[in-house]
Order: sequence, then structure tokens, then C-alpha cells
Amino acid sequence: MRSTSTIALAALTLSIASVAAPARADTAEIDAYTTLFYEFGGPLEMLIVNPRANVRVNPAEEVSITAGYEADVVSGASVAVVDAPSSDVDVISSATRLEDVRSVVNGGLTLRSPFGSLRGSYAYGFESDYTSHSFTLGARTDAFERTATFDLSYARGFDSVCDLNQPRVQEAVERRRLDVSAGCFDDTNMDRMTHDLALQSFQGSWTQAWAPIFVTQVTLTGQLIDGFQSNPYRAVWLGRSAAQEHHPDNRFRYAASVAARLWIEPLNGAVSVFVRAYRDNWDVRSITAQLAYEQTIDGSIRIRAHARYYTQGAAAFFSDDYSLRPRGQYFTGDRELSDQESFMAGLSFVWALTPGSEGADLGPLSSFRLVLKADFIHHEFPGFRYARASVPNNNSIMGTLGLELAF
Repeated sequence: MRSTSTIALAALTLSIASVAAPARADTAEIDAYTTLFYEFGGPLEMLIVNPRANVRVNPAEEVSITAGYEADVVSGASVAVVDAPSSDVDVISSATRLEDVRSVVNGGLTLRSPFGSLRGSYAYGFESDYTSHSFTLGARTDAFERTATFDLSYARGFDSVCDLNQPRVQEAVERRRLDVSAGCFDDTNMDRMTHDLALQSFQGSWTQAWAPIFVTQVTLTGQLIDGFQSNPYRAVWLGRSAAQEHHPDNRFRYAASVAARLWIEPLNGAVSVFVRAYRDNWDVRSITAQLAYEQTIDGSIRIRAHARYYTQGAAAFFSDDYSLRPRGQYFTGDRELSDQESFMAGLSFVWALTPGSEGADLGPLSSFRLVLKADFIHHEFPGFRYARASVPNNNSIMGTLGLELAF
């Protein structure tokens, strides 16, 4: 699963960078990106390749139509039964191999006027054991002589999760985990069932240009999740047996973030800072802080270095050993619900050309943009163990290659 904080940071960076940019008059735009994420350490690993492509056409100055496709190609290994009573080596070396492909198709429409814009989009995602339908509505307007931008959005998701059908099991502590995805969404397979998962997301932001060189943004987000939120493939050792992990059906998540970007004219560069506070009704709390510096070279090249720190407290029902320290009716084997810290450092390179760029001959193109990104992430999980072994796969690298063309 993608990190929500990482996605929020990326969206925020794009939003701040474009606050003072005029609306584009290109008749069509095409962008293609591929991101590779590799988490490694010992026998546990996870490789995710995420290709995606989008097309935007502007049949009129007031109208934009978008369509896109993306996929997550996943392969790796994960521990199926957390805290099973065996030696440290066996717990990890017996990890379950997994492979899957998730595809998402989407489309959207944006209407613009001198007063602002309205947008709507729909996405359908599918994989062997999960399907999702989602739509997003949003509105954006400028104020105070276009020095301020206000943006509101609402997203609604309707997901279906495959699970093992166990009609005779009455208690969560007796449920077995799903071993394979074969047979999911097959109405004739009585060994499979589906759970519903409903999501509602709300976001509001205020972006303010206090001066030509200084921009800030304040963002508030909230999300309501109702339905099956456990991993059907993961079980937790409860003392005498292992049961499929059991999470609450309801989760309310909310966060606030503040960001600022300062242009330093003598250096022809910009410094940006970002701070985000998060909490939910599972009592998970986190703080994210990021510092970045972006250098412009000859007007067409931008190099950006950034560092991020993240810290999180554990969910109220998390325990490292449920057989000795149970925490009520819920139990989890998800390390993402334990207390943790992470440190990220990365570089990005952007080469952008327009017809006005020195020495640029773009032919039919109105702009060309090449994007390269690389990040290294280190995690610490002081409260999470596989039996007596620490988490071995606590390092990851992420790289992105992107190309954007406008006509």
C-alpha cells in the first residue's frame, strides 16, 4: 500500500509550485511515469513496479478531459503468521511468496471560468482479490487578486475485499486466514466471500502567495472508513492457535499540514518546509517533517534535495505478543500499526523545455519535461518483532522516471 503521507507530500509540492502559474493553453498533454519501489532485508523483500500514463485534452479553453491507466506489479515475501512459536530463523525464512497485479483506469472532467474551476473524476481498480470504484469531486477558486487559492475536494470509494468463507465460525479468534486468491469473485466458489469497504475523504486547502518569493499552504484532511480493514492473508498467534487478524470496522482519520516555500534570488533556488500532524480513532498518532532545497540552473534544469523524518505511535489495540499481552477484542500483525520511525533522503532532477528555451527546437511540442527521482528510506520498528527477531526488511529504495509532453 502506498504511504499516504508520501502521496500527500507529492501533491502538496506540486500545488505550491504551481500556485502562481497561469492556466495552460496546450491542446493536449501526455505524461508517462514509472516508479520502482524495493524493500529489502534478509529473506523478506517487496518489489513494486508502478507504470502509469495520463492523457489530457483541452477541446476548449474552459474544458479539460483526462484519461489514465496505472498498475502496481507486486512480488515479494511476507510473514503469514506473526509471532508463531518457532525459532527466529524459521519465522522469517518460512515467509509466504506473493505476486499480484493491480490495475486502475480513470477519467475526469474539469470546467474552468474566471472565478475558478470544478472537477470530477472516476476510477476503477481491480486485482485478483480486490476491486474498487471511486469518484472525486472538487472545486478551486482564486481570491485577493489571485494571491490566494482555496481548494475543496470530496472522494467516495466503494471497495470489495475477498476472504475465506467461514459461515460456521462465530468468533474472530477462530477465523482462519485466506491462503491464496484463487477463486475470488467467482460466484460458483462457495469457499470465497467478499467484504464491503466504504471510504469517504474530505480535504480543504488554502494556498497564499504573501510575496512573489514566498508561498504558504495550509491543508486539512479527514477520512471515514467503514468495513473490513484487516489483511485476510495474515494471522496472529494468540497462544494456542493462530487466527486471522481482526481490526475494528470503523476508522476516522484526520490530519493538518503546513508548508512554506521561499525563493532565494541570489542563489536562484528555493527552500521549502513541510510539517504534518495526524491522528485517528485507533489512537495512531504521527508527525511528519520535511526540508527541501531546489536549485534552478539556466532556467531549464531543476535539482531538488530533500530529507524527511516520520514518527508514529502504535494503535491502541497493538501488542507485540497477544498470547502474553492481549489488548481486548482486536488483534493485528500489521507492523504499520506499531510504533515506528522513518528517515528518508532523496534527489530529483527535472529538465523542462519550452519554445522560448535557449537552443530548444521542440517542433510540434509546446513543452517537454523529463523527471528523474531517487529516494532511500530507513525504518525503525522498536515495538514489533517476528517471534524474537527484529524486522529485517527495514530499508527501501524508490526511483521514478517520468516524461511529460504538451502539444
